[in-house]
Amino acid sequence: MDTWVTTYFDAWTSGDPHAVVACFDPEVEFEDMPTGHRAHGLDEARAFVERAYEKAPGARYVAVHSLTHQDEYVIEWVMEPMGLRGASVGTLRAGRILTNRDYWSAP
Repeated sequence: MDTWVTTYFDAWTSGDPHAVVACFDPEVEFEDMPTGHRAHGLDEARAFVERAYEKAPGARYVAVHSLTHQDEYVIEWVMEPMGLRGASVGTLRAGRILTNRDYWSAP
């Protein structure tokens, strides 16, 4: 698994919104497809991450499998202990997440 994927998922598991946002490009476009939520830029992305922590305190985010090609990625993941499975699809710029779309289904 690519180092940046491990860093990103460790940041989510840390519970620190600033650690997650440090993985984003300043012009990040973050979309949660099942809920229709969109965040543009670091401030909106930070607010999204903070809300995610409020909804699922103490969750662990586990990357199961990842595929990367140049600046594109697909990551299959599980949010534990809920068992929520999902996938993230996106692009990187200079090693940071520029676009991200999350797709998931609740158990």
